[in-house]
Amino acid sequence: MKSFLKRTTALAFAGALLTGCAVSSLPDIKASTPSGSAFDVALHKEYVALAEMEAAEYDWADADTFTVRARSVLEGNSPLPEEISARDLPAQTVPVLTAARERLMNALNAGGRDASPEHAAGAQGAFDCWMQEQEEDLQPEDIAACKKDFIFHIEKLEEAMKPKEVAAAAPKPVAPPPPLPKAIVIYFGFDSAKLTDAEAAKIDQAIAAYDSGKATVLRLAGHADTRGDAEYNQKLSEARVDAVFAALAAKGFNLTKIRTTALGEDLPAVQTGDNVKEQNNRRVVISFGR
Repeated sequence: MKSFLKRTTALAFAGALLTGCAVSSLPDIKASTPSGSAFDVALHKEYVALAEMEAAEYDWADADTFTVRARSVLEGNSPLPEEISARDLPAQTVPVLTAARERLMNALNAGGRDASPEHAAGAQGAFDCWMQEQEEDLQPEDIAACKKDFIFHIEKLEEAMKPKEVAAAAPKPVAPPPPLPKAIVIYFGFDSAKLTDAEAAKIDQAIAAYDSGKATVLRLAGHADTRGDAEYNQKLSEARVDAVFAALAAKGFNLTKIRTTALGEDLPAVQTGDNVKEQNNRRVVISFGR
């Protein structure tokens, strides 16, 4: 196949009629359309084009070969790419062409004819063209052109066969957690870390609030009023925290979820002077977090 094709196809067919070869039927074959798949239609065009180009060069043997292949497509018997053994190839080219045919067959057998009919047919036509030009081994530019055409089509075919990425389903909206419960305050008597029955009842309230509010942390902050020595009041606030902690433990609460701190006289609920009794400051504040 010469890329410039100086002689006309009409003259070539006139010569074909004199020789009596199959290519003489090419005009009728070209005018017909296969009744098969889109791949068959595209492959028919590939072989018709190859037959015309070889006939234009007066290469009757190869024009005849491609005409027979085009006719086979019309008859519903689309041929496979040429077998390596069908051509008398230079020995050093056999490995490359063998690998190329195997690559093409893998694509065709994996559904390439349906995935991309045009590129599947283009790859097969270009491969057969490459085989024919390589057997002649006379025109390096034509060999390279057929090989380039094959690579283009096989890459497009393989790309078309890649699994399509499925968009990930949008995550279902997650309802926001309920608001955290309000803090619960447990009060203590003067100079005492003992829970009264009324205040002890708040332990159950705190556990219920923790569960219903879907909290993950329960915080205990102990306090004291300003009456007495600050160091003593610090220890008193710690004792009050311990009392609440023990009450939670007695109820089976998960102790790993508890965080504790003791603040003594610091951060009073009611501001007072020093050494002043104040009921609202003698307390443990139970708060919730996530």
